[in-house]
Amino acid sequence: MDGRAALSAETQKRVIEAAIEVFGRLGFEGASTRALMERAGANLAAIPYHFGGKQGLYRAAAKVIADYARANVEPIVTRLVDADRASAVDRIDEALADFIKLLVRGPEPDEWIAFFMRCEREADDAFRMIHDALITAFKQALTETVLAATGGDASDEGLHIRVAVVIASVINLRTMQNTLLSALGWDQMTPARLDRLSREVHRIALAQLLPGHTGAPMPAPMRARMQE
Repeated sequence: MDGRAALSAETQKRVIEAAIEVFGRLGFEGASTRALMERAGANLAAIPYHFGGKQGLYRAAAKVIADYARANVEPIVTRLVDADRASAVDRIDEALADFIKLLVRGPEPDEWIAFFMRCEREADDAFRMIHDALITAFKQALTETVLAATGGDASDEGLHIRVAVVIASVINLRTMQNTLLSALGWDQMTPARLDRLSREVHRIALAQLLPGHTGAPMPAPMRARMQE
């Protein structure tokens, strides 16, 4: 890569990082191109030149998050559907632990979470892009593995609702921490408290997805996996 190409790539990266922050804070309509470029420290011409316009920049910002989500969810899905590796129940147990760890303890900056929350509220193309990368394949694999474990009926709407609620509960551990703090009367979210919430969500999720599951506390190997 020559110097000009490297500079162009660096400018795109800086503009996208600024876009994630500004769009997350102000929304697509509220974020002016001037505010975006002031935050990025770039010329206004960078948006049409690199992204074709404000909408293109918005989608580029969403794609960065979606690509990251897909790269981290795919290994979880691969292990979940590998029937030769372990029993369906064990694979569900492990996948839930891994998904919770990814969502709750991942290194993603708060600006990414704000961007996702904003586009989720708008239910726009950016939300659908991130949703498809983060949730769609995992939801399908989890549903199919639960069916394999329980002998259930794929047309059972109740099962699909339970899977969706479980996934939403995991996401809410990251996106609704202030609500959790207020409800529990806690002043701050410490690592120990987050671990405890994660274990409770894991336990409840297993009980919801696997009828007859004892809902017992998470086995030590699973606790260790989530705390790695």
